[in-house]
Amino acid sequence: MNHHLSKISIKNFRSCKDIDINFSSFTPLIGYNNAGKSTILNAIEWLFKKKLLSSDDYTNPDNPIEVIGTVKGITEDILSALTEENRTRISPYIIDGVLIFKRQQTVGAQSAKDVRLLIKNPENNEFRTSPTGIENAIKALFPDPIRIGAMENAADDSSKSKTGTTIGKLLAELSCKIEEKHTQRILSHLNAVNRRMTATGNKRISDLNDIDDSISSKLADFFPGISLKLHFELPDFKDIFKSGTVKVYEDSFPGIARDCSSYGHGTQRSIQMSLIRHLADITNGDDIKTTTLLLIDEPELYLHPFAIEQIRESLKTLSHHGYQIIFSTHSSQMITSDLAKDTVLIRKNSQRGTHCRLTLKEAVNKVIEQRPAQATHLFSLTQSSKVLFANNVILTEGKTETTLLPFIFNKVKNKTLGQMQIALIETGSVESISKTMQILNSMDIPTKAIVDLDFAFRGAIRNNFLEHNDEDILRLKEILRSMHANGECTLDGSGLPTKGSNTTAAEAFAIMSQKPGAREFLSSLAAKLRNANIWIWLNGSIENHLGLTEKNESVWADFKTKADTQPLSDICADFESIEALVDWITPDV
Repeated sequence: MNHHLSKISIKNFRSCKDIDINFSSFTPLIGYNNAGKSTILNAIEWLFKKKLLSSDDYTNPDNPIEVIGTVKGITEDILSALTEENRTRISPYIIDGVLIFKRQQTVGAQSAKDVRLLIKNPENNEFRTSPTGIENAIKALFPDPIRIGAMENAADDSSKSKTGTTIGKLLAELSCKIEEKHTQRILSHLNAVNRRMTATGNKRISDLNDIDDSISSKLADFFPGISLKLHFELPDFKDIFKSGTVKVYEDSFPGIARDCSSYGHGTQRSIQMSLIRHLADITNGDDIKTTTLLLIDEPELYLHPFAIEQIRESLKTLSHHGYQIIFSTHSSQMITSDLAKDTVLIRKNSQRGTHCRLTLKEAVNKVIEQRPAQATHLFSLTQSSKVLFANNVILTEGKTETTLLPFIFNKVKNKTLGQMQIALIETGSVESISKTMQILNSMDIPTKAIVDLDFAFRGAIRNNFLEHNDEDILRLKEILRSMHANGECTLDGSGLPTKGSNTTAAEAFAIMSQKPGAREFLSSLAAKLRNANIWIWLNGSIENHLGLTEKNESVWADFKTKADTQPLSDICADFESIEALVDWITPDV
């Protein structure tokens, strides 16, 4: 990975009161509408591209706007590609490949001079007014960012050749390659035109000479000895590409060219993203010493699912070849499981304004130093993207829950889990639940878990949800010992059910739950675990509450069929508990 913007700190800019965000070479930003994602992208652009912000951009008009950027990965190889002048200017401020600088706009700013660039001095760790030329040196490392808004500038971005547009960047890339291959041929044509059109051309068009003579003769009446020649400044090779644009042709209107702006948003966006895809194709494999920031609002807008996948992969390619990609998105298709770990969750409230949560990678590293496989299981699945887009997460260990609970929730609440911004996630094993809850809680994502009864006797104690000498556990173990003595179950050395000749461990817990006196202790146990955001099935498992004798697709399908024609209360063995569970996982509005 080339040098890249690794961190940004934004203060007093619109909804960003005070926020720090870490970036990789490819960073998705996820958040609900109006959370401040576009504001973050605008702040990054401003950091690298000086302009006067408006008075409305201040969160608090009594304080300056500040954006601090940390750039990492500036190697000697990269510095050697700079001009000697730029290298001399910027090198003293780079330590271990890190450069830190700040863009600041003063209170009451009226002109561009009120927008300053300050650079951190490694000797005293303080910001100082940047020396002359530092801005140009930074621009040599980071050319003007390409900023693509959600929709408002799609036509401009895809048709107007400015340095900060996709078409401009594409044409800049093309000009180098075409110049290498076709310089002599094109220059010969340009020279031929110059000889005919310029004032000094030796093959000027005769009509131009006639006009020159006529005007000069009239001028001689006023100023003898002075003559005029019409002059047409023709572009050089590079200027041709700087003025380039695209025209759109339709099969139904042959030969008729139209501007991008004459088409709808869907077509504009498709053209825009096609340019990015081609940019990815032509930069693949290049050894590039600069990094261009590509800042995009919702690249998936107006694109069909297949096209979304294509643009995602093109952006990933660019991130490996001289581009740093930072984009906002509302599409889970833009975030594969391998990208989920670096995705930044953006939120906003009245107290903090726009803020971000820990990324999955940061949360995993915080909770689990060695990152065992079971801890990362959740995030290796395609469903990991559900976590990122949810406001609440429910963890389960079983297939019955993941298959039937969405259906049951909809029947009881007349809303889907998605409408309530709830993600239902299968962890794969009960052993993953505790670590997963810790990780998600570190990300400030409210999380609950649904487990079978046996979790209270094993996992809850191992993970410190319950004391090892919990009174309710001890009383229930007494019931289990009585069952063992009566031949109803087999116990292991710890006094807990194990597979025997007549019953499985799960069956033993279910039998125990129905014994006289057990309900009191089970209810007390369940209340303690609910305080830890864990729901246990008092009858052993969800199947026992639903009245299911097996766990398979046929049984689940049969349950849904019955529920479509009968009330749930009539077909569930314990509807009261099912309804209580639904209420428990429903977030407070």
